[in-house]
Amino acid sequence: MLKAKESVENMTGYYVPMYEKNWDIKIDSNENNYGPSPKVLQVLNTCNIKNVSFYPFYGELSQKIADYYNLNINNVKVTNGADEAIQGIIQTYLDKNEALLTLDISFEMPVIYTQIQGGNVIKVPFKDSWEFPVDDFLNKLHNNKEIKIVYLASPNNPTGTLISEEHLKKILQASTGKAVIIDETYANYAGITNKEYIKTYDNVFIVRSFSKDFALAGLRLGCILSNENNINMLKKVISPFSVNALAAMAGMTALDDVDYLNYVVAEINQSKKELNEFFTALGANVYNSSANFLLVDFKQKSQFVFNKLKKENIIVKLFKKGTRLENHLRITIPNKNGVQKIKNALKIKPALVFDMDGVLIDARNSYRTTIEKTFEKFTGKQVSPQEIQAIKNQGGMNNDWDLTQYLIKKEGIDVSYSQITEVFQEIYWDGGNGLINNENTLFDRKLFERLSEKYNLSIFTGRLKAEAMYALKRFNAEDLFFPIITTDDIPPGMEKPNPCGLNLTRDLTLSDKYYYFGDTQDDIKAAASAGYIPVGVLPPQDKSEELIQIMKDKGARFVLQSINDIETILENTYEAKC
Repeated sequence: MLKAKESVENMTGYYVPMYEKNWDIKIDSNENNYGPSPKVLQVLNTCNIKNVSFYPFYGELSQKIADYYNLNINNVKVTNGADEAIQGIIQTYLDKNEALLTLDISFEMPVIYTQIQGGNVIKVPFKDSWEFPVDDFLNKLHNNKEIKIVYLASPNNPTGTLISEEHLKKILQASTGKAVIIDETYANYAGITNKEYIKTYDNVFIVRSFSKDFALAGLRLGCILSNENNINMLKKVISPFSVNALAAMAGMTALDDVDYLNYVVAEINQSKKELNEFFTALGANVYNSSANFLLVDFKQKSQFVFNKLKKENIIVKLFKKGTRLENHLRITIPNKNGVQKIKNALKIKPALVFDMDGVLIDARNSYRTTIEKTFEKFTGKQVSPQEIQAIKNQGGMNNDWDLTQYLIKKEGIDVSYSQITEVFQEIYWDGGNGLINNENTLFDRKLFERLSEKYNLSIFTGRLKAEAMYALKRFNAEDLFFPIITTDDIPPGMEKPNPCGLNLTRDLTLSDKYYYFGDTQDDIKAAASAGYIPVGVLPPQDKSEELIQIMKDKGARFVLQSINDIETILENTYEAKC
């Protein structure tokens, strides 16, 4: 089998989706949601055979870029986006085993291009709150002779932070003989540029993109600004016709309509301020950004926020767990209509949290039958459904393994807990082949879809995670609830009636009031301890007045005959009117 060179075999590539998804608002990649100047679309409509059939010329575009930055045409190299600009500089100046110096949280492509070259990457960690680590950066420059390229993004992606003039000068003074890339992809939103440094330092390369500000991401256009000697070196490496004719036409036209660019920048910066205030009011930590996006730390609630936006067909960037950016969202600033849709999607709603068994799922022929069969396995006797329910009603037996052990011990038989759980799981679960498949739903999906418009729906159940998700997927219901908290998510010994699971649910959601719907007194006690509104739901096997009274005695505000009666209590409460 043909193998790539070692540096490529051992690296991780940059993932991009293959197909477009029909998002109403796509704000995960920092594209400009306002779109390009209308004049750009007009000029593209004039495309003719000549534009397509012949290689393009870049003189007019290069001159317009030079004029825009008040430079000479010899200071400009047009590129196929900022990506090619960065790759071209690295290919020109970095040899194998030399190093690129960058921050630990920044644009990923310079790292990938360095690895392709067989180079090394040295990363300097940001300080807390994304403060630029100038002393650590300078220390690396002074003590690592293999550093040949310095990559700096200002504003930085994804933090949105700027590098101060003071810090930048210190780095430039310490970088003699090294290529310094200053990526200004987002600089028009900050109203800054460091282009003057190409006149005073012979090793500075300013990289600019037309994607984020001029909204030409789909056409791929960028440029490098540097001194004439550096530009001539780059022309030897970068493909001679990498920028297509349509991109060149669009770039020239966009530069002719700077008034439109200024309008878009002003609108986005105003919307950025509005969203900053909105997210802060939700309790998030919003970092000041000089770009067209915000980095927002929603802490434990990040997945909830991501899901709520996704449900409204709004896609944002959620960073991976296990990194410094865990729980952070990067949210590109949309147009004004998009801002309002974000606010609507994240409007604070009351939370309806549900137990599963006896409330959403009829477990009589699964869990209850498993208790009976496990009991019979170890005792040779039978236990009635009524006896099982009576013990449930006494409280303290919310876990069916514990209940089964209690019943067996009551018969004077000593069996280890692990033996009981092993047999129990073989009968009930068996890798998805057990009695779990005997279950039926107790809820009306259309009713719950309607509820989800006014309320946040979650689950807290004593089931194991795999079993809970299997059942929900089986009934095509997993999309209705978030979060889904199971016994796997809470510490041992903290099961209901301990409020731990409900407290965790609160930590993971954005709501102003919480209801918990359960079918046992342990559910009611847990809800009351957590400060939830406790609501009893009579399970299929027990609709007795006795159970109703037990639930009320333990603090149930309401008791429902069925979960499908839920609107009878909600329609008379304040939350339903909001």
